[in-house]
Amino acid sequence: MADINITRNHTLGKEEAKKRANDMLEKMKDKVGIKGAWAGDIFNVTDPVKGTFAVSDTSIKCELNLSFLMKAMKGTIEQKINESLDKALA
Repeated sequence: MADINITRNHTLGKEEAKKRANDMLEKMKDKVGIKGAWAGDIFNVTDPVKGTFAVSDTSIKCELNLSFLMKAMKGTIEQKINESLDKALA
């Protein structure tokens, strides 16, 4: 089970939601150094945490596994992801 599991529903359609998710992830790359790549509608996060951002017609689902040291920052990471998703899907 993922350490962070966030699902955010939307009414944007898959393509628009993916575009906005990509914009959000690009900002996260600049701010926190997140690394990964898209495989279809799933962004596979490889560093500094492991997990996915999966885009569907009606939702974006974030599942992340944190390293032992990152688990101490779980609340902050979760808050930042929620804020970023809220902005991206507004």
